Amino acid sequence: MDFKIARQGGSVIVKIIKFTILSQKHLIFSPKNWSRIAVLWQNLQKSFRLMVGVPDYENYVQHMQKHHPDLTPMDAKTFYRHCIDSRYPSAGGNMKKCPC
Repeated sequence: MDFKIARQGGSVIVKIIKFTILSQKHLIFSPKNWSRIAVLWQNLQKSFRLMVGVPDYENYVQHMQKHHPDLTPMDAKTFYRHCIDSRYPSAGGNMKKCPC
């Protein structure tokens, strides 16, 4: 079995992205499509954050407003700190998951 793709996975992904950009130059560099590209980029960032376990603050705020209007939502810094502490608890030396 040949594992060339696994060994060179990063370069394969870079080549795919480069090919996609070069084949869609007329769409990407058109000013009327920049807002769509910005939205796509924001959605990709959200997806990557969810893949590594970082929840989305905007969804949290929307949930709080819809389901708990009487409570004040946490600010972004406190929200992310709460998520990290709940994922990697370290109080009392009770580390359940490795943070690395």
